[in-house]
Amino acid sequence: MSRVEIDRERCARDGLCVLECPLSLLETDIEGYPVPGPRLEAACIGCGHCLAVCPRGCLCLGGVAQESLAVATPVPDVSPGALVGFMQSRRSVRHFAARPVPRETLIACFEAARYAPSALNGQPAEFLVIEDKACIAALAAGCADLLRATGRSPDFLRAYDAGEDSILRHAPCLVLVHAPAEAPIPPATDCVIALAHLELAAHFHGLGACWAGILRYVASVHPPVRDLLALPDGHVMYGGLMLGYPRFSLRHLPPRKPLRVTWRCAQGRFSP
Repeated sequence: MSRVEIDRERCARDGLCVLECPLSLLETDIEGYPVPGPRLEAACIGCGHCLAVCPRGCLCLGGVAQESLAVATPVPDVSPGALVGFMQSRRSVRHFAARPVPRETLIACFEAARYAPSALNGQPAEFLVIEDKACIAALAAGCADLLRATGRSPDFLRAYDAGEDSILRHAPCLVLVHAPAEAPIPPATDCVIALAHLELAAHFHGLGACWAGILRYVASVHPPVRDLLALPDGHVMYGGLMLGYPRFSLRHLPPRKPLRVTWRCAQGRFSP
């Protein structure tokens, strides 16, 4: 049975699903109805664009009917200035208030991350949430052990040895993204995009976040830390966020380098 079924009685023969398919797997028959092309069974990635674009709900993809899908939310009426202001106000937060992050808030952030784009709709990203203070402290200690043994990041290690957790910042929550290392398409970029979506959602919900770069590096080379994470067999950590409510309010935007963009115009010239 084809992965795509079309209800001809409801179909308006407008061709939208044929045009929208990113891999051109649908065709139009002599009567103007969409039909599965010869490559559909093998090549369909299940992205659901054909379902999403159909105004009459006449398609079924892999047993999923349009009626079972959530209705797309209209783009909110947000001014460009407000959007840019929100994006600019996202800061890396390294000082957290001593209060836990509610589970429902985290789930709302994950729902945003779940809709991040991924190559060929692979959706490889999986998340690990660590709220156990002892586990977070043990991960920081394991990172410090490797830094001490290798001589890397001496400033971070100096602060850590002085009693300040400069590695995981006493964060009340860690969110790690992981995926199978042997995925058909290397999943690193997809995982980072999903984590970036989650970070912006966290900012919207009043949370602060900081990317756990030291932990990501150490987990890739140091078995004791990798063992503490206890990821599924064959999975690799591709990024992590320290999460919590900010302890301080940052009142000004930090300086940034000037915008650097090169435009390629129709004549093939470049301009700064």
